[in-house]
Amino acid sequence: MRFLFACILAVMALAPVRAEEVSLALPSGETLAFSRYPADGKELLLWFASEHGLAPAEVQAARELAARGTEVWQFDLLAAFFLPPANSSMDGIRAEDVRAIFGAARKTGAAVVVYAVNRAAVPVLKGLADRAAEHTKVLLMHPHFYSAVDTLVGADYLSFGSLSSVDALVLQPRRSAATPWVEDQLAALRKQGARAELLMLENVREGFWVREGATEFELTEGERLADLVNEWRARVK
Repeated sequence: MRFLFACILAVMALAPVRAEEVSLALPSGETLAFSRYPADGKELLLWFASEHGLAPAEVQAARELAARGTEVWQFDLLAAFFLPPANSSMDGIRAEDVRAIFGAARKTGAAVVVYAVNRAAVPVLKGLADRAAEHTKVLLMHPHFYSAVDTLVGADYLSFGSLSSVDALVLQPRRSAATPWVEDQLAALRKQGARAELLMLENVREGFWVREGATEFELTEGERLADLVNEWRARVK
């Protein structure tokens, strides 16, 4: 009987978590809608989608993380603000609006970790800049925060201000055109005060969880995105 009861509890713990649609009033006067995957644990993951929006694998990962005890707030900023999928759209999101997101997250009392994909790094880092008293752990998935890039010379990186409160782990797919200058990317973050480390993701390309023509390995890694996120955030000190 005890074994049966334990099995029932295990199944219930892994049951799909349904998203709650939440609205947050922002300093700019805008209202931001996002998906909240509630959990009973003491950890909160703020997931910022790339300029291309959320993929099914990302939504599934949020559900799985919540089922395991980590609450997830998932943001598709461009869709929420009815903006086109472009770098300039991400760049135009106001720092004070992003700070309001972080402020709401901290009010929960949970331990907050941020996960940002590609150009979402720009509004996230803008929102975290010059906040010395608010230490934040950040996972940056193949971050794109340069103003211009030359495949031979490298990139010109954006300046955000002081990132002294940021502990960042850059997640860089090995099979990426940006891999040759990833050390320059780390240097740009460190120059602005962040504690930045690198984790090279072997045998995958950028956006491996949503790529057309994905390899079998990329498909497998995409299916276990929740496991990977858990592994990655454990690496951030």
